[in-house]
Amino acid sequence: MRRIPTARLTTGDRLGRDVYANEEALPLLRAGVRMSDGFRQSLLRAGVTAVWIDDGISKGVEPIEVLSEATKRQAKAAIRDAFALVSHSLAYGGTLVLADTADEMRGVAELIVHDVTTNVHSAIALNDLANADGYTMKHSLAVTTLGLSLGARVMRKYGWVDGHGQQRFDGVEERLTTLGVGLLLHDIGKLAIPPDILQKPGPLTDDEWLIMRAHPALGFQILLKAHGISPLARAVVRSHHERWNGQGYPDQRPGERIHQFARIAAVADVFDALTSDRSYRHAMPTHAAYDFVVERGGSDFDPQVVEVFRSCVAPFPPGTGVVLSDGSCALVKEVHQDAVKSPLVRIIMDPSGAMVPPRDVDLARSPGLTITATDFEVPIVAPA
Repeated sequence: MRRIPTARLTTGDRLGRDVYANEEALPLLRAGVRMSDGFRQSLLRAGVTAVWIDDGISKGVEPIEVLSEATKRQAKAAIRDAFALVSHSLAYGGTLVLADTADEMRGVAELIVHDVTTNVHSAIALNDLANADGYTMKHSLAVTTLGLSLGARVMRKYGWVDGHGQQRFDGVEERLTTLGVGLLLHDIGKLAIPPDILQKPGPLTDDEWLIMRAHPALGFQILLKAHGISPLARAVVRSHHERWNGQGYPDQRPGERIHQFARIAAVADVFDALTSDRSYRHAMPTHAAYDFVVERGGSDFDPQVVEVFRSCVAPFPPGTGVVLSDGSCALVKEVHQDAVKSPLVRIIMDPSGAMVPPRDVDLARSPGLTITATDFEVPIVAPA
């Protein structure tokens, strides 16, 4: 399979995976459906910006799902329930009681921890967590998945520091579950931000930025009134916009004065925000967002977290079209941890742009052959 922009779908393309508009609805289109112009327009109207297609040149390219479908659906339902409860409380000034929801979130966090730790030795590729679930839903789930994937590796490699200042390596799974709850709720303070600011299609004014930057502290205050939310989870909510150099917000804490959970969340939050379409800008290519994070290790971000991120997050996820340094074009087939910038690729076009019989090349074993660009047009061929 390969993932292509919906706008580039052509008549006869065959969908490789079901396409959903939201977590509750039946699929808009089922895997195996042949594309028509009417279907393409319907997907675009539904906000589906990219889909998986299955054709001859992508046969055998099977991106690994980080989360099971059941976990994704339960997580989306838990996020929706928690946000709806908080919205209702804010609207009517009632007392917030999140005890049942906190148990639900903890259960979902445990499911995500199980899924991400099952694949802890694989490269992390988060290119299919949602289609058109809305930014907040997708963002919360993607940040949780990436944050827990990083957290598992960070704590197993560097440990964690307890209340007595001792470095420890035990109890990682329990800590990951608590981190997961904080990640799921990290943006809950945005519910207290006026919608006209939150959904503004253009740049915010200075005054609007001041209001927007209040959302971590607002989220922390919301959860102070809730039962069943750990102080460690609240630390994620309050401090995920803090920066290693002390220039973040709301408290301008530097370095290790920022809780480890929040330092992990900061990387996951920025990476997913950069790779997501927003009303005021298009998504940044995955490899460009990867470089953005890596370049800021030790300035914006905890260098230990960035070192783990650099070694295990795929800048070119499976199914991505890439241009190689010799001018040929290929699809990324597999990404191996610790060689994330040199994946196994399937060459499908020669430097002149002519289609060639597909052949697989491991860039990690091909000195001098590197990825120089992403995205290229594949000539229209007969449907597979």
